Amino acid sequence: MAEYVHQTLEEMIPELEEMTRVGLFTTKETKTILKKREGHEYKLRQLTKTKESFLNYIKYETKLLELLKLRRKKTGQENMKKGIEKSIADRIHKLYRLLTTRFQDYVEFWEMHIDFSKHMNEKAYVTRLYEQALKLHARNEDLWVKAAQWENDPQGNSNPHQARTVLLKGQRTNPDSEVIFLQMFLLELQLGKQLIKRKNILGLSAEAKEEEAQGKDIDPEFKLAEIIYRNGLDIFSDRPDVHLKLLNLCCSLKEASSLQEKIVSDLHYMYPDCPQVWNALALKHLNKMKSLNKEQKIEAIASCVKVYEDTLENLQSASPQQGDLRLSGPPSGQDAGGGARTRDRRVPADLRADSLATVPPTPPITMNI
Repeated sequence: MAEYVHQTLEEMIPELEEMTRVGLFTTKETKTILKKREGHEYKLRQLTKTKESFLNYIKYETKLLELLKLRRKKTGQENMKKGIEKSIADRIHKLYRLLTTRFQDYVEFWEMHIDFSKHMNEKAYVTRLYEQALKLHARNEDLWVKAAQWENDPQGNSNPHQARTVLLKGQRTNPDSEVIFLQMFLLELQLGKQLIKRKNILGLSAEAKEEEAQGKDIDPEFKLAEIIYRNGLDIFSDRPDVHLKLLNLCCSLKEASSLQEKIVSDLHYMYPDCPQVWNALALKHLNKMKSLNKEQKIEAIASCVKVYEDTLENLQSASPQQGDLRLSGPPSGQDAGGGARTRDRRVPADLRADSLATVPPTPPITMNI
């Protein structure tokens, strides 16, 4: 064991000599570094290797890398930067590979390696690490989403087509995953928004408006988003919460107004008796209260109240007895103690749409689905 340790330490000597020659560390400091590394190497050569042995070694090398950066900034010395820093980074990568090979079931170790690679701006290596991690943790839905976000992020790999491929693979592996499905829908919405921006820059927006005037239901930029939405109705049937999350994502993009109207229409048709749906559709009118003036706020509140009024009327006309039980609690004609009483089901005057002009300013209300 000692022979392997000494051989490894001898391979580090040129790196430490360069640190001393450039003036980043003194001879005494490099000897201390070598002694610390020797202790970590002996721990890695033990028969029983622990996670802490790898993590402590990685932590020490990472701090050494940060110290080098501070020393270079202080001295203004940029010589041998690739040689010294690269050798330390390669050692950290090697330690992470040993750690993830021995402890493959720990997703957090893969994510730590990925974060380090992102910090070192090694984009191609990050993609490769995600591929390796997903082969072992294909049932980890969050990992699929993070890999797709990295591929689509302009600060990341900036490859939306690869992000789409990653999500499709994740959806095939996890066909009932709500997280992956919502991310697929969001990705297509973002790509559709990018297409619209490009058309505006190229001066093609007038042609798009002309096509819309001809009666097309959904904007062509959001056709793929509509296809994913339709597939989601089959996968998550009788799931109004997922349907509302799709609407919430769609409301975040004003360019997807046609698809938003389609989703609202489907909600009306599929869930006519679901209080959760109608409550969300009513609050939808109050989404952008902060950006509205006084008159627009009054109109938004009136639209919200009108949805509630129409819902109450529809539920009561469809099934009066069921509506009474759902909305009032005690049976009609009785109070909570069982006594007879007269119920006035009319909407109070202060909540009617025609009296909203006298309503004081309302604090911002956001839609929380």
